[in-house]
Amino acid sequence: MRDLIARNWRQFGLFFLGSLAGLVIDLGGFALLTWLGVVPWIANFCSSVTSISVVYLLVTRYAFGAGTRSWKYFAFVGWYLANILVFSTIIQLLVSATHLEPFLWKICTIPVSFLVNYFFSRWLFRSEPA
Repeated sequence: MRDLIARNWRQFGLFFLGSLAGLVIDLGGFALLTWLGVVPWIANFCSSVTSISVVYLLVTRYAFGAGTRSWKYFAFVGWYLANILVFSTIIQLLVSATHLEPFLWKICTIPVSFLVNYFFSRWLFRSEPA
């Protein structure tokens, strides 16, 4: 039981680090694009899409120890694209409703997005029966 708990915490930690690398790319791109005058939903979409490949490569290998398979890659990318569209819309609606800084709303959505993506990735890259 202790091994299972330790393995799950290690997996969560490695997923966090892989996601953190993607987040740095995502936030940096979002800040740059909005600073350049790109509307928040397009800035979020562009910066988020850029970070997907980094996260995929890191979490499949290091967090979940899974090999890459075409269908899993497409499922992962599809999930993240749908997730990005949902959160991009939420960010744009919040910015429009409150007129607060777009970056603030981007930061506020991160914890929810992270947890949703972790549980999806954990399901997607679960061990397959031999």
